[in-house]
Amino acid sequence: MRRGLVIGRFQPFHLGHLHLVENVLEECHELIIAIGSAQFNYIYTDPFTAGERVLMIHSALLKSGIAAERFYIIPIVNDENNSTWYAHLRSLVPEFHVLYTGNEFVKCLVRTAVDIQTPNFERKRTYNGTKIRNLISRELPWCHLVPSSVAILMEKMDGINRIRILSKVKKRNEPMVYPNVK
Repeated sequence: MRRGLVIGRFQPFHLGHLHLVENVLEECHELIIAIGSAQFNYIYTDPFTAGERVLMIHSALLKSGIAAERFYIIPIVNDENNSTWYAHLRSLVPEFHVLYTGNEFVKCLVRTAVDIQTPNFERKRTYNGTKIRNLISRELPWCHLVPSSVAILMEKMDGINRIRILSKVKKRNEPMVYPNVK
């Protein structure tokens, strides 16, 4: 059985990500979706928690008709030591046979350790987390760029308001602090 791995921050999970998952599952029996930078949240570049991202991805895949037994969603806390990053990743996920990445640095870190495939990203400039967060912060239409279940979840978790507030925070990595919360 062939198992693939994709790594992303999924901030938020969008239609480009869904297209990637569908394409990989045409080549693999199972897919591991590694949520990178799992420790970051409530900052503009990473507004959602790892748990929120798991929920978005799980919901979107099930709604699109992908059986739950075909995928694993695993949050991965960053390993700051690049020379041990791949060993750290391997210790946290099930065995996999192919890594799908367009990231040249990740390819460099992994090199010959595993089969590497460069995926075909669907309309990368359109389906882009940074673009989606910017549209949300500017109160422009964005829902057409994410699966409908993701848009609903983002509304329920107050993610839209969170992104708009975070866009006004001056320091890039300053955490969002709610007033009157101790």
